[in-house]
Amino acid sequence: MKTLRKNLLVAATVAGLGLTTLALAGPWGGHGPMGGGMEDCSMMGGGPKGHGWRGGDPGRRMEMMQQFHAERMELLEARLKLKPDQQNAWKAFLAAQDAHHAEMLKIRQEMRDRETTAMAHFAERIQGMEQRLASMKTMAKAAGDLYAALDPEQKQVMDKFFTDGPMRRMMRGSGAGPTQPVQ
Repeated sequence: MKTLRKNLLVAATVAGLGLTTLALAGPWGGHGPMGGGMEDCSMMGGGPKGHGWRGGDPGRRMEMMQQFHAERMELLEARLKLKPDQQNAWKAFLAAQDAHHAEMLKIRQEMRDRETTAMAHFAERIQGMEQRLASMKTMAKAAGDLYAALDPEQKQVMDKFFTDGPMRRMMRGSGAGPTQPVQ
């Protein structure tokens, strides 16, 4: 019986080492998908065509995102059933969102394909985050102004629209309450 256990343990160890070797000798040359070598992986935007998750035509991706955003805002407007006296706040909210998205596009374009040092990279990221924060504060003020103009039912619609999406539900887990940390 002890011999069988020893043989199984040796077989499991050999199999584990074999799988580890295969993982390290994968398509990223032992660096893993997040540790470098992405220029060879088409899914991560590298490869000959660059049409992957991060690759492809940035203009086309931006166009798709703008279309998605416009459709979402049309849906929200229909669900809110805005009254004529609420239209100015709605238009200001849309204008703030458009300005925010334009600022994000500008920041991305400025950072794209820039040759830089590590420290300049971090400084650029900090500057971009500060610009995004300022833009987000402007958008939040416009959202607050719209929210103040809404009646209680419309506020519930807006609350649900922005806080109850599939990704948020997934992050909270399938239960009604918050998920417990894994121990």
